[in-house]
Amino acid sequence: MKTIYPSSFLAALAALSLTFKVRAADLCVAEFGAGGCYATITAALAAANDGDRILIFPKPGNAPYVEALTINKSVTLMSNVEGQMWALGGTVTIVPAIGRKVTIMHMHSTVGNITASTNSPAGPRCEVNIINCELADGNVNFDYNYFNLNLISSKIMNGHVRYRYGNLIGNDIYSGSLSKMYYWYGYSTVYLTSDAQSTNDTLYFVGNIVRTNASTPTLYDIVGFSTTSQFVHAINNYIAATNSFGYSGYHLSAINFLYHKASTAGTNIVENNTMYFNPNNQYYTYPVYVSQDASSSNFDVRNNLSWAPNLSNPSTYHAYRFSGTTTSVSLYYNHASPSGALMGISNNGTNNLSSNSTFNTTTAVLNAGSNAINGGHPGPYYYDLDLSANDAGARGGSFALDNFHPVTGAARVYFVKAPRALPQNYQLNIRANAFDR
Repeated sequence: MKTIYPSSFLAALAALSLTFKVRAADLCVAEFGAGGCYATITAALAAANDGDRILIFPKPGNAPYVEALTINKSVTLMSNVEGQMWALGGTVTIVPAIGRKVTIMHMHSTVGNITASTNSPAGPRCEVNIINCELADGNVNFDYNYFNLNLISSKIMNGHVRYRYGNLIGNDIYSGSLSKMYYWYGYSTVYLTSDAQSTNDTLYFVGNIVRTNASTPTLYDIVGFSTTSQFVHAINNYIAATNSFGYSGYHLSAINFLYHKASTAGTNIVENNTMYFNPNNQYYTYPVYVSQDASSSNFDVRNNLSWAPNLSNPSTYHAYRFSGTTTSVSLYYNHASPSGALMGISNNGTNNLSSNSTFNTTTAVLNAGSNAINGGHPGPYYYDLDLSANDAGARGGSFALDNFHPVTGAARVYFVKAPRALPQNYQLNIRANAFDR
């Protein structure tokens, strides 16, 4: 006898079957395959399905798994021991796909890059989350279309970061030589360029420490923003050049907008950054440089502090510089120490270009007596965490560097987006991002 099932039953059965097919699993990796785990990360990746987690036991003495990983699935790689990192000796390559999501957590890379294999196809971005990782000698390279890179609470100990879309939050990034910086038209430790998809999204570059010790006879921008596809908020970063720069024909910039999105639908914000220039004898040093005509986009540049103690002529060579028309630029309460200038824009009386401010060059903590203390914008919108007036530089304001450093590896809420001012009877919306160990 033929049995006929109602269509509703068949639909429920199909949904149940689909549920079982996509249920995520946890796979483990341990040295020599101990405890029934996979002996290599590569073997675990081959067995994994989209959505699975691969839990990796650190080897004794934190010896690395010596493998070159190719990831072509939506998976999470993370430590299987609370409070410990797992080590890898080899490059990680992400093979993109529409909507793919790869998360790498708690990894200590002894050598090797984390990179994409090619551009992702047009469509929902391929998301790569690198969270609480360390790269001892390697770069992060997602200078490819349709990726979304989130580099969070990680340390790049000798390398650079390149990307086209995403957020860098609370990282410590260091380039020890020119060979570890990225060359585009000059050298950069962090470089953001245009993505194939232009949107009105904001990319966050917040709470990072970016340093270089490279000595060069040519120009470099420690942080180079060269994107015409999105807006950028660079807030509460400490950016430092600690070695010499000796060629008189070029410049050294802390933050350079070589190109920017030509739209007033959003705003590029450069706020509460601390910038340190130790080199001498260079021709021009720019804390913030907007290289193209600034009239095509809104810029808010405020509460920044730049210290260049060893320049031969700081009032000429140490300048916040803007090209073209600057009617859409708001420039308030910026400091230049011991002296500096503005190029391409007039001082509205709030910018202190003869600041006495100094700070600890390791931590960016202001020294007592610096007039950058309470020297930022006085409005309550910019108050420090202790509700005092804004301290110009990276330790001031609600995104103060204290929120992000030191990078400890502990579970933490790493970014909170909330309104700084709340009108009466207005709905409060708060979004927090966190990771666990």
